[in-house]
Amino acid sequence: MLSFLKIIRIQNLLIIAFTQYVVRWCIVYPIIKLNSTYYELQVSEINFFLLVLSTVMIAAAGYIINDYFDINIDKVNKPQRLVIGKGIKRRVAIGAHTVINFIAIVIALYVSYSIGSLRLALIHFICAGGLWFYSTTFKRQFFIGNFVIALFTALVPLIAVIYDLLPIYRKYIPIEEHLSFRSVWEYVIALSFFAFILTLLREIIKDIEDVDGDKEYGCQTLPIVLGIKTSKYIAIFIALATMICLGFIQQQFLKIDDMNSFIYFSVALQLPLLFLIFRIFTAKEKKQFHFAGNLSKFIMLMGICYLLLFAYPILHDILHAF
Repeated sequence: MLSFLKIIRIQNLLIIAFTQYVVRWCIVYPIIKLNSTYYELQVSEINFFLLVLSTVMIAAAGYIINDYFDINIDKVNKPQRLVIGKGIKRRVAIGAHTVINFIAIVIALYVSYSIGSLRLALIHFICAGGLWFYSTTFKRQFFIGNFVIALFTALVPLIAVIYDLLPIYRKYIPIEEHLSFRSVWEYVIALSFFAFILTLLREIIKDIEDVDGDKEYGCQTLPIVLGIKTSKYIAIFIALATMICLGFIQQQFLKIDDMNSFIYFSVALQLPLLFLIFRIFTAKEKKQFHFAGNLSKFIMLMGICYLLLFAYPILHDILHAF
């Protein structure tokens, strides 16, 4: 059991589930209620749980198939963390990947059908297929693998919004009133972009960390093609660009006198990003790059947690109104 939890990266799956629930209750629900008490969330609680479960299962299957095809590379990069071939047999891993993906897509089909938008299940189908091709092909190519994983990470918060808002548009709202919920899309797209950038940054750091095994087995990752030094500069540039973008958002907080958000961004995001830049610049050993990669994941989690602070006053007013 411990080997299975390790291979599916249970901590990452919990973050995915947490992200989708936070988006639902801290962005979608409050803004819907601010616009009108008439509109409700379109996905029931049980169906939203199933939606999250489907997303998490596809991610889990993706982790399994990635480790399945990376056995030889992982023997070089991280032999102490190798699971397939030790704790889990190869045929068990490929069987688990197939079964988990099948169940996940069936669940997605059910949830999509229940809200009258069967085509939405294509998102999960494309992600499952994309993760397979990532493991077999994309991750060994220059930059494509980094981009694909960052893109799929950005889809996680978007899925929670799409399933609730599209049925509202279709059933209740005339086209000219769609702007009523524009702020939902603005906030979630901003969150998705933040997730995309931080994941891209983390993937580059991981490629630097794993450069020895990747080079031995013919991968064409960023540090192999451009060199470790150049890849470090690219990672630092991405981190600096992220800090600048966050700085523009903080300016808006000052304009509306939202000091709580300004302080949160400064302490929970900007300072860790500054420290991350320092760690990337000074990193030379594998364990130092591993620490930098984990730090970028922590920063992403702090960005998600900001939604709790963002939604608190809105939810407080809504609850008092009832």
